Amino acid sequence: MLYSFPEIFLNNILLYFKMAGIYDRQRQQEELQRSDQFVDVFSKIVSGKPNYKTHIDVKPITLKCKNCNTTLDERQKFCHECGTKNEILPKK
Repeated sequence: MLYSFPEIFLNNILLYFKMAGIYDRQRQQEELQRSDQFVDVFSKIVSGKPNYKTHIDVKPITLKCKNCNTTLDERQKFCHECGTKNEILPKK
């Protein structure tokens, strides 16, 4: 079945907004995990002791090129392998 241009265009726009929502949720979770208040509460739950500090490893978000699937740094504007523009979402 062939799709018309408007159908493909609308599907791509919907996909973009879904991915933007996922990216925003990942950012929010990362910011929450880095907050002192979260570390304090998590440390108290894990240890059962007040003033105990737990070290939480946070993995950076990895981006992949849409064209060649090369791993990119989140600050790269273009893929270093194929030159495709990397969609960088603004930080809030």
